[in-house]
Amino acid sequence: MSQNTIQNERIRQYQKVHQIQKEQLQHLVFKQSYSIKSASKLLNIKYATAKSIISKIRKLKIKKYLYLNKKLGQCQFKKVEFSKPQLEIQSLVSGTLISSCKYYLY
Repeated sequence: MSQNTIQNERIRQYQKVHQIQKEQLQHLVFKQSYSIKSASKLLNIKYATAKSIISKIRKLKIKKYLYLNKKLGQCQFKKVEFSKPQLEIQSLVSGTLISSCKYYLY
């Protein structure tokens, strides 16, 4: 094998990124709308590493969103006319009805 193919087959070194840098990267990309490339340059992180961090964050946020929506379930509708009022408030002044309000429990 030639030396060029040996150099091409080298394994990339893993770059350890601290939690503080991850939070800063997330803040720059999502809140201050920097591109991933410019934010990684500011924080001295490799672009590929920054891109994988951002993709993991996005996947986690999507999973949390889906989990919350599954937990809440779909909206349910019930016709009010078929349910019994649980509370009815009437305002009377000297025996005449001023206003009336009915509250239903779903």
